[in-house]
Amino acid sequence: MWGESEGTKGDATIEEIGRRRTFTNTLSLAIVLFVVQLPMVDAVRDNAGSAFDCAIPGRLSLLVDVLFIGTYVYAAYRAYKYVRFLQQPLWQAIARIGALLIFLAAVLDVVEDIKLWSDFGRQTGGCADLSTGWLTWLMRVLWVAGSLVLAVCLFATSRFGRRKLFGIEPGPRATFEREPDPGPDAGRLVICCSGGGIRSASFCLGALQLLRERGYYDKASTVIGVSGGGYMAAAFHVLRRTCADPFSPGSAELARLRRQTRYLLQGGRAMFRAALSVLFGVIVNLLLIGIMLRAIAWVLGWFLSDQKVVVATGQEIRVDWRPGGSWWFVGLSLFLIAVSAAMFVLEKVWDRWARMPDPVRKVLTTVGGVTLRYGTPVAVLLLGVPGGLYLLGKLPGGNADQPSLPSALLALVDPTKQGVASFGALVVVLIGLGRTVWNGLAVESKDPSEAGLRGRLLAFARNKLAPWVGSAIIVGAAVIALLRWTGGYATDRSYQMDWSVALVLASIAIAIKLLTDANRTSLHSFYRERLSRAFLVTRKPNGAAVSLDYSIRLRYSEWAKPTDGGPQLVIAGVANVADADFVPTQRDCVPFIFDAEQIGIVGDRSLPTGGRRRTEDYEREADVLKREVTVPAAMAISGAALSPLTGRVNSRTRPVRLLLAVLNARLGVWLPNPYWNNRDEDTFPEVTGFAARVRRYVGSVIDKPGPYRLLREAIGSPSMYDRRIYVTDGGHYDNLGLVEALRREPAQVIVIDASNDPEDRFNALGEAIATARMDHGIRIDMDPAPMIRGQKTRADRSWAYGIATHPLKEGRRQPYKTEIFFLKAVLAGHLGWDVEQYATTHDDFPRRSTGDQFYDEWDFEAYRDLGYVLAESLTDHHRVKARLEDLPD
Repeated sequence: MWGESEGTKGDATIEEIGRRRTFTNTLSLAIVLFVVQLPMVDAVRDNAGSAFDCAIPGRLSLLVDVLFIGTYVYAAYRAYKYVRFLQQPLWQAIARIGALLIFLAAVLDVVEDIKLWSDFGRQTGGCADLSTGWLTWLMRVLWVAGSLVLAVCLFATSRFGRRKLFGIEPGPRATFEREPDPGPDAGRLVICCSGGGIRSASFCLGALQLLRERGYYDKASTVIGVSGGGYMAAAFHVLRRTCADPFSPGSAELARLRRQTRYLLQGGRAMFRAALSVLFGVIVNLLLIGIMLRAIAWVLGWFLSDQKVVVATGQEIRVDWRPGGSWWFVGLSLFLIAVSAAMFVLEKVWDRWARMPDPVRKVLTTVGGVTLRYGTPVAVLLLGVPGGLYLLGKLPGGNADQPSLPSALLALVDPTKQGVASFGALVVVLIGLGRTVWNGLAVESKDPSEAGLRGRLLAFARNKLAPWVGSAIIVGAAVIALLRWTGGYATDRSYQMDWSVALVLASIAIAIKLLTDANRTSLHSFYRERLSRAFLVTRKPNGAAVSLDYSIRLRYSEWAKPTDGGPQLVIAGVANVADADFVPTQRDCVPFIFDAEQIGIVGDRSLPTGGRRRTEDYEREADVLKREVTVPAAMAISGAALSPLTGRVNSRTRPVRLLLAVLNARLGVWLPNPYWNNRDEDTFPEVTGFAARVRRYVGSVIDKPGPYRLLREAIGSPSMYDRRIYVTDGGHYDNLGLVEALRREPAQVIVIDASNDPEDRFNALGEAIATARMDHGIRIDMDPAPMIRGQKTRADRSWAYGIATHPLKEGRRQPYKTEIFFLKAVLAGHLGWDVEQYATTHDDFPRRSTGDQFYDEWDFEAYRDLGYVLAESLTDHHRVKARLEDLPD
């Protein structure tokens, strides 16, 4: 199934297709940069008699050539890595030679550019040629030789080449996923703690306290935490390593936890760091956007000016789409789109008169898709930008060196006090819209049918209108900046000749690459630290409870294991992917599980093998300092509900994706794709020796996710084939953790559910039941009717019993069954008077929105005690008690 869209008929692995895609995408970018230089080269040739007139296109060509050099070197490196991956020693050695030739050509290319740059600075005599004689020819020979060597290697190692050249019929390199038999928790008890922010953490704490007192917690083999439930599952597990009675009533750590219920913004220092974290990410994001827009405007403005499409005449800008009366500019702008349309028409005509072979159809659709992908932005830039300048030129005001724009909009790109104020106002407006949108998304406890007219209008404004307004403001500001800069470069030679701008842009880009990355600019680091300091504590010999030192690397492979009995810790997240080869329509994610032994992607049996890695190996690959795959990191990733990509709930967050990305409202993390570099041998062993450690350290820093990953978040196109995957909240797949628990084939599962379902709906349970059946063929028989309040003042009970029947496996005479004890945060039975009183004064109890993460001691205690009392009612039932007592220790 996988890879079918690539024409591999399901025989290629994810990594093979992914490496090929990475190479082809980089090669495509190199081709684009090469094509961009062509009109500049023609301009230098046309103005050979004037050093002044050819200096601008000549030096601009050299700036683009620097980008071209870096891109084709990276493409050569990716080609070599692809051949190396295919494990053909001979061709690997030849490909190494080809990559080396390309690298040598790049060195000569840089030397050539440096020399030509100084040559174009001379203002006397004729124009310098874009050539340095023998140096240029040597560079070209090396470049062509290296390209040919790599092309031969790529062809020879391809399936087509191996078949045609050597008569080798390559076999399939991919196999389907097969679950272990029996499951890793067969015959044992698994406890699941659901998502739900601080609400779920409080409720799960009470339930876990009761289960520990009754001995069921220590009997369990695994505790699975999702999002907010993962906070407490991890806190309980970490403290259990050094303390037999974690968070017992009256304990110092329980008292400390009550003081941390505003864990995200606990105190002025945390608020200050939160504000700086947001501001830091916003500034970096805007700088990256500005660099990209300025570079595009520079090249585009020069081209429109050189071709006489945009010309300054007196006090206005004149736009002529037919310079010299010719239609060639319009034809150039629409050429790629026309090719795409021609491929489509050719396919239809061919189909009308004959049967088209699949390889031909694939070529036509590929060419049509590629030309449409590149043709659309080309048409928008070459036709849309002049059109925008024409329309803006009709506004009152303006002069020859800038398009006429309203002063408030012009200020956005002016480095003046007014510009700073306007820019600041824009940021404030966006943040306000982002806050409004998030409040709307977080209000999940209200049933739309129960809301009045005012509530429905407010929900419409928050969920439908505000997201598009925020995105429109961002796009509008970007368009204004692009038009302003393009107009300046098209009409003012001083713009075109200000080469210091290139130095500033390059310096900013290099500084961003060296000083930060897409994970560091997000809020993940702040979120991870706050969770660690609030929930991960240790009890000192004198009885005091203190947070674990944040500098301690709580490596998941070590700290998630049980010590001295007790369960292991499993944290559930999701990897956001949008491939039709792997996920159903609009699911947009696959489960990503943090386990002490193996970490990575799990799911239905149609997924290919290789999605999980040894946790120790994965820790080293993710970060040489082993900071990215820790218990606090897993907690933060599993609770990363606020992200541009949100798995199954993308339909709600899609309109606001761009706004969240730009405002740095990003809690997700880019991690290495476990399908890549997954070998039987230890791919990332511990290194010894100073030189080896330095090499590994530098490589790890350079390999961190960059601006391209941020772009993937903003436009929402993650793929299982990518080298990195975006991991977020486990609730974006299954908020209960029940599907992962059943995949492990335990004898019994206790589900502690504090999801914020509309009352009497049990949406999270219904989705988990359907997902277990769809992905694993597991049928769940459960009736939650006793938990339905309906017209009664209170539900009869807070729990339900169910049976999960697993599909019959080879070697088994009858299907394996798992008992499910489902505990739900509802008002049922007789509660303590304090909880009853709290419920009368809080209409939303126990379904408080996750948008409110700031609890006081009364809120925390009410939810904690509710979890304790309801778990007690479950385990006191004689049948439940009898079933749980049968479990082995």
